Amino acid sequence: MGKKILIVGNGAREYALAKKFSEEHEIFVAPGNDTMKEFATIVDIRPDKVNELLDFALENNIDMTVPLAQEAIQNDIAARFTENKQCIFAPTANANVISANKVLSKKILYKLRIPTPKFGIFEKANLALDYIKNQKIPFVCKTNDSNSAVIFTSASTAKNYVETVFTEKNKKIIIEDYVYGTPFSYYAITDGYKALPLGSSLTYKHSLDGNGGQLTSGTGACSPNYKLSYDNEYFLMDNVIYPTLEYLERDGNPYMGIIGVNGILTDDGEIVVLGWQTFMQDCDCAAVLNSLDEDLYSLFYSCIIGSFSDEVENIRCNNLYSVSVVLSCANRQNSDNAIEGLDNIDEGTIITFYPSVTKNKYLEYNVQNGMSLMVTSSSSSVAKAAQKTYSELKELSFRGMQYRKDICLMHA
Repeated sequence: MGKKILIVGNGAREYALAKKFSEEHEIFVAPGNDTMKEFATIVDIRPDKVNELLDFALENNIDMTVPLAQEAIQNDIAARFTENKQCIFAPTANANVISANKVLSKKILYKLRIPTPKFGIFEKANLALDYIKNQKIPFVCKTNDSNSAVIFTSASTAKNYVETVFTEKNKKIIIEDYVYGTPFSYYAITDGYKALPLGSSLTYKHSLDGNGGQLTSGTGACSPNYKLSYDNEYFLMDNVIYPTLEYLERDGNPYMGIIGVNGILTDDGEIVVLGWQTFMQDCDCAAVLNSLDEDLYSLFYSCIIGSFSDEVENIRCNNLYSVSVVLSCANRQNSDNAIEGLDNIDEGTIITFYPSVTKNKYLEYNVQNGMSLMVTSSSSSVAKAAQKTYSELKELSFRGMQYRKDICLMHA
């Protein structure tokens, strides 16, 4: 067995990364979940218990810790581990403000003159309500700590949301223009000074086919993003990634890790940035990882020890497209709801489980309400990868199963 790696978190992206690493290394996941037990050791420590995680790493001779959970990063696990000479791949809490603090991130986007939707930030309900009376529709509302945005088509429908937000203390609300186009994520790996493109994804955020319904944390993805041109990618590196890293470094908070840019590619080919992402998103992590032809451990390690700038010249990727579709459960009955058909899935297809999936007493994968699992297939073209993914989905069934039927099919 290779190195001992501790991953902190329990979401779909933690599952995807742990599964990828487990091909060559011994994996520990804290707190993890039932579905990870087949390839990792589950550690019963909450992500915010940084001192306990440090004690575990020291006692078990962990070679590298990769925290993805925001609770761990915001409790400055990177600084704590580094102080104790532990190898850790993650930004410090101060560097991570660009992702964790959405109000501050909008201000930084504006300060760095990075194209972003017109927005307003409000600390009082009456000011926010006055603002949206004249807001062009549709528009987007989100709080400083929300995981997803809400689209509104009128001031009247937004009124209850705004008033509810301000019933809680210390709340702020962001109201921004809705931008039409194709959502994307663009990822780079960095030691805080040098950055290299790691991958991209075309992300599907809306809950319904045809980009209808509400925005979600992600219903599907394709990697690499075939809609991003070379000019788009150069723009993102030169005008978004590097200015952001330089800003953080000047502020005394160099960002080490994977930095993601979430944005919209407009119909006329322009880039509009919505914000930053720490590591990859749940909906695209498996697809992006599957597009890489790299030794992730060596890549992460080079950033940690400071050899990245001198030793790594480019990130190797394969020539495959990977398409992911997220399956959700709308069955709210409090009873066993086993996934049927998993044994029929092809060996090359990647299954990624969300934390809502557990194992019942019969060792079956049991689905609860919400996002449940993700199916990812790869091929030489987007069309073939999408067709393969949907062909695999026909093998699966559980009560209340829902998923979008148009991921990459309308664009391929």
